[in-house]
Amino acid sequence: MTLFRVCLTSLLVLAVACGGDSNPAETPDAGQTRPDAGVETPDSGEPVPDAGTETPDSGTETPDSGTETPDSGTETPDAGTETPDAGTETPDSGTETPDSGTGTPDAGSEPTDAGTEPTDAGVPTEVNVIDNGGFEEWPGALPARWSGSTTNIEEVVQKVTSQPYEGLNAARLINTSSTHKRFTTVAKSMAAGRYSCTYRARGTGDVRNAWFGTDYSSYSSYTSLNTQTWTQVSYNFNLANAVFDTFELIFSVRNTSGEHVLIDNVRCVRTPEPCDAVSCEAWARCDNATVTCQPLSGRCDDAMDCSEWQACDATHTCVTAADRCVRHADCAGTPETPVCDTASHLCVEGDPCAGVTCSNPATSCNPTTGVCELAEGACFTTYDCRGALPACDPATRRCVAADHAANIIRNGGFENWSTRPIPYYGNNYVPDYWYGLDNGITDPGTEIKPSRLARYTSAVHGGSSALQFVVPIQIAERFTTEKFNVPTGNYSCSYRVRGHGSIRHRSYSSGGWSPQTDFLTVDSDEWQPVFFRFTGNVRDWRLFFYPSRSVADRDHLQVDDVVCTKD
Repeated sequence: MTLFRVCLTSLLVLAVACGGDSNPAETPDAGQTRPDAGVETPDSGEPVPDAGTETPDSGTETPDSGTETPDSGTETPDAGTETPDAGTETPDSGTETPDSGTGTPDAGSEPTDAGTEPTDAGVPTEVNVIDNGGFEEWPGALPARWSGSTTNIEEVVQKVTSQPYEGLNAARLINTSSTHKRFTTVAKSMAAGRYSCTYRARGTGDVRNAWFGTDYSSYSSYTSLNTQTWTQVSYNFNLANAVFDTFELIFSVRNTSGEHVLIDNVRCVRTPEPCDAVSCEAWARCDNATVTCQPLSGRCDDAMDCSEWQACDATHTCVTAADRCVRHADCAGTPETPVCDTASHLCVEGDPCAGVTCSNPATSCNPTTGVCELAEGACFTTYDCRGALPACDPATRRCVAADHAANIIRNGGFENWSTRPIPYYGNNYVPDYWYGLDNGITDPGTEIKPSRLARYTSAVHGGSSALQFVVPIQIAERFTTEKFNVPTGNYSCSYRVRGHGSIRHRSYSSGGWSPQTDFLTVDSDEWQPVFFRFTGNVRDWRLFFYPSRSVADRDHLQVDDVVCTKD
């Protein structure tokens, strides 16, 4: 082995000594004759090249496409033994007119990219709008992008890898009952238009199709299968309007047996429409028949698109013209003609309340609108009592004061105060039936210091006094009524608040906590109403206030007329 290595090393040294120069002065392997890249000037030197005085192929002589035999004739072409254009000679891109001359260009009889083969510039490829229509993506127990919200097939959809129509997988749908079950795509958006669908099916059972948008479409007829050969099934549908995020393609199956129903290669293609290339404003839609943008119902480009009693406003919406009407209220500006004649849409003389009878005693005819509305001071619930009288008496349907018996909140107007002992704080002046005590986590009560409460008489909503919260801290503290039982029924409630600070409310009872409301930011000397509702038939009900961040510039926070009445 040592002798072999010595010999090999000697041979390598000899080779380097004899011919190891990597930069020889002579061009190697270029044949006997000195090549064009030698010292002799190449074709672009002294001899006149093809682009000289001689008329090139694009001159008066008949070009290559003439009667003369072109380069593709019997003569040996450029690809023969001579050095080709890719050699050191100047290629065809020199001064000679290229193939784009008068000769027939490459777009001759030989097929090109613009020929029958589909390309980007040719016939557009039909796009399948069904994702994973071949069931090739199967990441878990179900195929990807299938089994949408309207699927109700009870048997597990099975992955089939034996003899699919194409690819590696197909899907097996199993429903042996005679009542159909659905298997659907996941929801997606779909453009308006006509769609042509095909899929392959085999096995034994009945299959049909439909689609879901905001509701179910009608179903196609069943295709009854009893074959092991893949059969093409077609289904067409039309979307009059675009569907956003809710479209599901439905496969409905029944009476399956044996191999059940196998499906594969699901394809749906939208038929191109003339309007696809037209963009319309938001108030218009393209009409495929005329390929023009037409206003939507109730919208307009000008008044000609509206009824004769309407005008087209700046938003391209048909509205009632200034001198026309659709209801009596539109004639309020013309007291001499207060009635709207709905036939002519003109304001005429008359009485808007003529012939109007109000069946509910809490309502009366409004002479301006001619409509039965709540009479002054009447109410259906406390929500209707927004003036000085905050509570609704369900017996009379009239708004009443906070101290009315209809109000289940005792001393809701904070009229009555007394001094009583408060645990850990001694005797304090607090409103009656308020400052409910805390009896543990499951029975929460007031936690605010009684010194933060005061009877307020400078400005009240009703009666002679209100409750003032002096809470210039950021942490809200509970203040609650004493607990009491509430009979069955629905209750409408409200309270009035003014001043400067933040407040929210909540209730607790044997039924648990009510939803937590957001903090209301208050910064006004005007009384602001706050409304809420709850359901009765509970024990130990109490209302909580959570005041905080009060500011002295408006005397902190004041609350008055807390009321809850049965609807």
